[in-house]
Amino acid sequence: MKTFPLSPYRNAGSHHYISGQIGQINGQLVSDEIGKQTLQAIDNVATILKQNGLGMTDIVDVTVFLTEQDDYEAFNDAYRSSLKDPLPTRTTVTVKSLPLGARVELKVVAFK
Repeated sequence: MKTFPLSPYRNAGSHHYISGQIGQINGQLVSDEIGKQTLQAIDNVATILKQNGLGMTDIVDVTVFLTEQDDYEAFNDAYRSSLKDPLPTRTTVTVKSLPLGARVELKVVAFK
């Protein structure tokens, strides 16, 4: 599996930063479907948080990258099924492409 020059997780005091996560396992996308990719990306975030003593409720901000603006509603359905109130702040950006041909990528900031 190819590695990239980045850290998947860093903390600075009470702030915790998770590099962009896509819907992949072991370098392979789980599906071509936006909903399944979204759920896997969220699972990847949850795993990194748990490994570092944090939980999903510690997420305060999410930056979402979508390759198709038409995926926005389906993304929101999957996202809402996995995150509970109070929801983090969020910015969604449409981009030309993502690693492995993914349709969604999540960059997360948590605070504890």
